Amino acid sequence: MAKKNPDSGKNKQTPKANKQAPKPASKQAKKKVQKPGSSADNWPRFALIGILALTFVAFIPSLMNGFTNWDDGVNLIENPYLNAFNWQNIKSIFTTTIIGNYNPLPIFTFAIEKALFGMNATVFHVNNLLLHLACTGLVFWLIRAMKFSLPVAIITTLLFGIHPMRVESVAWITERKDVLFGVFYLGALVSYAYYLNKNYNKKYFWIALALFIPALLSKIQAVSLPLSFLAMDYLYKRELKLNLIIEKIPFFLLSLLTGLAGIFFLEDQGSLEMTTTYPLWQRPFIGTYTFVVYLMKFVFPYEMCALYPYPKELANRFYLSVIPVLMVLGAAFYFGRKSRKVGFGFLFFLFNIMFMLQVLGAGQGFLADRFTYIAYIGLFFMLAIGYEYVIEKFPAVKWPVNIGLAIYFIIFFAMTYVQCGVWKNSETLWTHVLKYYPDISTPYQNRGKYYREQGQTQRAMVDYNKALQYNPGSAETYTVRGKVFFDEGNLTAALEDFNMAITLDPKLYEALTNRAGVHASQQNFDKALEDLSKSIAIKPDFRNSYMSRSLIYMQSNRFQEALADYDKCIELDPSDIEIYYERAIAKRRLKDLQGALADANKAIEGKPTEGRYYNQRAQIYHELGNKSSALQDAQTAAANGTPLPPEFMQLLR
Repeated sequence: MAKKNPDSGKNKQTPKANKQAPKPASKQAKKKVQKPGSSADNWPRFALIGILALTFVAFIPSLMNGFTNWDDGVNLIENPYLNAFNWQNIKSIFTTTIIGNYNPLPIFTFAIEKALFGMNATVFHVNNLLLHLACTGLVFWLIRAMKFSLPVAIITTLLFGIHPMRVESVAWITERKDVLFGVFYLGALVSYAYYLNKNYNKKYFWIALALFIPALLSKIQAVSLPLSFLAMDYLYKRELKLNLIIEKIPFFLLSLLTGLAGIFFLEDQGSLEMTTTYPLWQRPFIGTYTFVVYLMKFVFPYEMCALYPYPKELANRFYLSVIPVLMVLGAAFYFGRKSRKVGFGFLFFLFNIMFMLQVLGAGQGFLADRFTYIAYIGLFFMLAIGYEYVIEKFPAVKWPVNIGLAIYFIIFFAMTYVQCGVWKNSETLWTHVLKYYPDISTPYQNRGKYYREQGQTQRAMVDYNKALQYNPGSAETYTVRGKVFFDEGNLTAALEDFNMAITLDPKLYEALTNRAGVHASQQNFDKALEDLSKSIAIKPDFRNSYMSRSLIYMQSNRFQEALADYDKCIELDPSDIEIYYERAIAKRRLKDLQGALADANKAIEGKPTEGRYYNQRAQIYHELGNKSSALQDAQTAAANGTPLPPEFMQLLR
């Protein structure tokens, strides 16, 4: 059967056995096919290599970035399932959620990277960029697989690669889920294009389904895939009948189950904030407003930042946003009927953005640059076919249009390069947010946390006070400010802040653990143990609580209980060498000398220049009656700055 242009004639094709599926083709695709190996045959490769090179250069600043405290902590740094690469942790990664999100595959990739390279921020950033480059290549492959011209593929792909709204997905380590789900999602789209092109060969259908599963395990946003398939069906002139839905039942079922599970997890975590902040009748206006903003940011990405906080109340612009939305939908319907390419591009954008319009209001922000990662492909494609139409229809404007488009690309390239630097660290990130939103608490609190970790306690205190000024009911802010007071030795002020935090949120386990530290400093061990036990009951995998409690048990000569807490600490993080040293002391006090020796050996193996470890092993050897080994370790301990007491050395001699 001859190939048909999706915009020509009224002949439609439905999937039937032994019939060739219609293939969309631009005018250029109808030209005489070049022989393999010809210069024309190599142009697509050269074009793709050039696009990938430009994309790589645009994102080079991201490779110099570190971690941020915008969820990098909970996903990577503090994630107990990344402490050891073993079956138990892998199982936990795939059976638990993180702050209400079930995206185990990105966490699994983090676990692999940490096991191989340690907690090295550069490694995570490099792999994020490599995945983005893979997505960029797949976009090119998709457009070519749908039989569109090389210029359309180049423009669509280059926009995908360097558009500034990509930065959040690539430069933020936590958003590995975007670039990872993108690889599988786009791979499934390419496979579906082959399914349509090759007479509905089921092999490509099942490949698409196989790729859909890891896409869902990477990010819930992948649930839109069967709708994207329907958009491609429209492009290929397949009649929208029940058979198209039945054909995709496995995809729709997986999408439904994943979507329902995602809503349950977010609700269970308390992340569906807007359901209580705004009445039901206002929620659609959040959606229409964000839809308009995403269209505007496609044309020119303004005010890009990590957090776009919900307004306290909806301004008139939210209600008025219905007007441009209706105009856009009307224009899309009109032009989509005239050109299936236009219809496909808009439907692709609509299907991939509509679940991200925050009508349910998950999270702290009602907008996010990352939500456009896949959706914008539809708009990029529309711009590309618009370019091709203008050039073919009005050849005289070819050079002015090319120059204008080149300037547009250069501006985007520069904006992306600069925006990558915003994600350098938590200070640059939250200072940038405060440039646009200076009267919300989250940026002050998170920047204050960064300052405290850098030892800049005065700057941290200023930010924490600002955060409480804008949100005096934040239990978390009282907790982190209490830590600063504790660091400064102001136990009274620290205790007041921790008490306030626990009053506001009795289940805030971190505040309980920190208040226990104040009680312990005041020698009030009973109260400290009470707080730590409460914290552990609330958060059984919060390692700091076990560590703090073990210290109190040791000071109280409750060695058996200390030993149990040390065991738990090692279970949660077997890479912490210091805990083996501490457990060796507890075992020695309990007269388990062989067990103490094994732990001391483990500690020395992990850190062979730590004098304290040799000091402890010398005492263990002495109690075992191995005088020569004890003396050798005592000398090594002294050489590393930790000599044994003179009376003990006398015993060894």
